[in-house]
Amino acid sequence: MHVYNEELDFKLEKSAVTLGKFDGIHLGHKKLINEIVEAKEKKGLSTVLFSFDTSGIKKIQSITTKEERELICNDLNIDNIIFFPVNPDTMSIEPEEFIEKILVKKINAKVVVTGKDFRFGKNRRGDVDMLLRFSKKCGYELKVVDNVMDGDNRVSSSNIKQLINEANITKANEMLGYSYFVYGIVERGKQIGRTIDRRTVNIIPNANKIIPPNGVYKTTISIAGKQYKSITNIGKCPTVRNDGGITIETHIFDFDEEIYDSKVKISFERFIRKERKFDSLEELRKQINLDILEANS
Repeated sequence: MHVYNEELDFKLEKSAVTLGKFDGIHLGHKKLINEIVEAKEKKGLSTVLFSFDTSGIKKIQSITTKEERELICNDLNIDNIIFFPVNPDTMSIEPEEFIEKILVKKINAKVVVTGKDFRFGKNRRGDVDMLLRFSKKCGYELKVVDNVMDGDNRVSSSNIKQLINEANITKANEMLGYSYFVYGIVERGKQIGRTIDRRTVNIIPNANKIIPPNGVYKTTISIAGKQYKSITNIGKCPTVRNDGGITIETHIFDFDEEIYDSKVKISFERFIRKERKFDSLEELRKQINLDILEANS
């Protein structure tokens, strides 16, 4: 899989491309991806996931970082990912110019797949009607995919973000089609866990990534391709620190290896309890034991 990270000077072979933000790569996105994979199998086209990348905009939180999107796409038969930067320059591109100069000349699109509400170009003036009008002139086939519904609710990044903010991880995972996760490098913490025989690994998430509310969660951690049961605390760790900083600390069951500076993937399964302060480290240790029992139930 080739990743074009904010590169605008590229030229691809004949391709089937799907367009969108692809934050989370949820079930609705996978429906789009299935269409380009089918075009690859039937027409021999290379697959392209074109992601309008807002990671440079600090106020916009995302379900997945770019690196996390790459992890997901590795298993989806994607040949190319283009992270197209959203900034004042790219936002000034007229939609007609985007179609002719980027979609056709650079991506060499022969099949274009979007959702029916897709908008693009300056002032979001481009839409599926414009893509359809240009399709014959530019020599591509347009496929417009309906929304994926979960009961009365649309599967969308905004709805999934709301569920994550509510700590409704179980429902968020249903819409994602996989477990929400945080991917990062293990940092050195204060090593308080060693003193109560409950060592933890600590990671600092990307500043733009949406994180569930403070509390304890049942999780699974992936280390060097192996998975381990775990519990994860998100919060300020009020029992052992008072600096107000948010941390993500994971206690791995039956694991006692040094993994500092390793990359790990922490997948969240369900909420267990809210974070709270304990009067002593011994009380904290007892509560962690109860959390482990709850996670195993």
